Amino acid sequence: MKSKAFIVLIIFIFLGVLSSCSGKDKNPRLYLTDFDWALTTEDSEVEEAENLEYQKLPKLAYKNLRKLVGYTGEYIWLKTTFTLPEELKGDDLSMFVPYIHYAEELYLNGKYIDDYGIMEGGPESSRIQEAGLMAHLFDFPEDFINQEEENTVLIKVFCLGNGSICGDIFVSLREDAWSTSDKFTFWHSRIYIFLEGIMLCVSIFFLMIFIAYRKDRIYIYFSILNLLSFIFFSALFAGDLPWVGFHGGINYFWFFKLAKCATFFALEYLFSLFIFDYLEMKHTLYERIIRGMYLFATVILCLTAQNYVSLIKISHFIIWFSMVDITIALGIGFINLWKSEKRERARILFITLAPFLITVHIDFIIKTFFNNILVPYFSMYGWICTVLIFFLSFSFDYQKISKRLEYLNTELKNEVGEQTRQLKEANDRLESEMEIASEDMHMAAIVQQKFFYIPKIEFSNWDFAVCYEPLSQVSGDLFNFFYEDNVLNGISLFDASGHGVAASLITMLSDTIIRQVYLGESKTNESLGQILTNINTSLIEAKGQVENFLTGILLKISDNEDNTSKVNIANAGHPRPFIYRSQEDMVMELQPPGDDYVFGPIGINGIEHNYLDFEIQMQSGDIMILYTDGLTETMNIHREDFGKSSVQALLQRNHKKSAKEILDVLIKKLNEHSAGTPRTDDVTTIIIKRK
Repeated sequence: MKSKAFIVLIIFIFLGVLSSCSGKDKNPRLYLTDFDWALTTEDSEVEEAENLEYQKLPKLAYKNLRKLVGYTGEYIWLKTTFTLPEELKGDDLSMFVPYIHYAEELYLNGKYIDDYGIMEGGPESSRIQEAGLMAHLFDFPEDFINQEEENTVLIKVFCLGNGSICGDIFVSLREDAWSTSDKFTFWHSRIYIFLEGIMLCVSIFFLMIFIAYRKDRIYIYFSILNLLSFIFFSALFAGDLPWVGFHGGINYFWFFKLAKCATFFALEYLFSLFIFDYLEMKHTLYERIIRGMYLFATVILCLTAQNYVSLIKISHFIIWFSMVDITIALGIGFINLWKSEKRERARILFITLAPFLITVHIDFIIKTFFNNILVPYFSMYGWICTVLIFFLSFSFDYQKISKRLEYLNTELKNEVGEQTRQLKEANDRLESEMEIASEDMHMAAIVQQKFFYIPKIEFSNWDFAVCYEPLSQVSGDLFNFFYEDNVLNGISLFDASGHGVAASLITMLSDTIIRQVYLGESKTNESLGQILTNINTSLIEAKGQVENFLTGILLKISDNEDNTSKVNIANAGHPRPFIYRSQEDMVMELQPPGDDYVFGPIGINGIEHNYLDFEIQMQSGDIMILYTDGLTETMNIHREDFGKSSVQALLQRNHKKSAKEILDVLIKKLNEHSAGTPRTDDVTTIIIKRK
């Protein structure tokens, strides 16, 4: 579909170019090919031009005058003569000149005819204005023309920048010259107005999409790219803009600095960002700052240029840095063609950019190696093709997202309706039972609170904080701090399967066993792995046929002489703790070194288990987070887990805070994540920080 649209557009352009060339030589024309030139000054008058010493102009071509006198704003006179053929005598004639740069004024037989552009004041003046890409048409009244004798055409040219006078200059009947001029001006200048309208509409369209769907920055990048392109390409028909130059409004020199220079560098900056974002690649804050500073510097350099010549020098220097930046961005995109996870988007990117990249190279070859300015800028058409292909691609993507969201919304509504119906039925059945269960639950909660409590003391080398939030009045989580005076010796955290009163009873039974075994055997230097094994054996015997089991983790803590701590850890199928290492400034999950594998909960008879213990060292500023799975598996309204990555990122960002402050931030973020969604499990979190 996209390729067909591209082919149709190419055919349309090709037919238009053909139509602009049709009808050639149907009317009598006198082509002027021999020109002479002489160097002059700004205040030179036509009377003086007759007496100058002229040299042969080598050829009529793009940049030919620049090669003769440079680009700094010299003035020259061009001279050519002609004698009318019989078929052109006795009529008003016109002279057609496809392109002259920078500005000129023309005389026939010493009489002023017309001028294009503004040359008064020289290169230092802010009033100068280039003639532009439109055809230059000069009407010769019949009484100005020597019907039988030789006619002399004098053209005073202001050679600033790429000074040029191109071929295909002719004198013809007025109707023929006007028709040729209109066609040339349309295809080389005014057609861009229509293409500009396309870019402006696309820019507004994707701005509206971004406002409605702010999550994807690619839409706003694409919108601004089109808006900047709209401003940049307006320089191709600046002579038709009623608010620029001699028409009134903005000074042409300032328009040139803004539209052609500053906007170009802004386009390059945004184009690179667009490629990175389209390929879903990370663009670090440091890289964004560097690019932003470069853009700011280039724009300031352009806007503070004092005259046209200095602006050319500045632009020609810094443009190479922009080309390197674009090349790097495209090179990164090309590399992604070999990465399976990004290959599809990279392929779409290069297919979409192909029309623009190809036409840019075509324009470069035509203008640089063939010195031909009479061929339209194909890169404008290539960019429009790229814009339209991106437009179709983004539109299809947005349509898919909309349909998917609509489907998900419908499914969500159906699911909510069904769940509501089932809940209502269940509520009706359970309402009477809830009153009895509530009384039982309240009694169990009172008993459980006597078992689990947060120490009210401050440990000598440790800052700590605890969050203990049961799902209901009673909890299936249990924890203990083992300490003497203000010295912390160990911590336990366990999570019983199930919920409600049954799980709470298991926690109270387990707590008694854990305390007895841990306190009794830790004094004998028994390994934590063996302590967990003994706890498992005792619990299986104590609970009998009750099916509930527990996962848990044990810590044994002892201080070293160098103000560090040795922490022994044994895990029974419990979520691995997180630890922040202050020296490395990184967060990781704690797991046994090497290939050793820890598995098996406690309280299940007849299954294999391996309660391997290992040792770590904790230094000042190190932080450990112990938690039950109720923390990371808490869901939001989209059924997305809070997740381990959220905890790790939060710990990384807040490691300088106290344990209590870190815990407060963590619970706040958890509540924001689960807002509007009831929790399904107890949440217990213990944070210890080495002082």
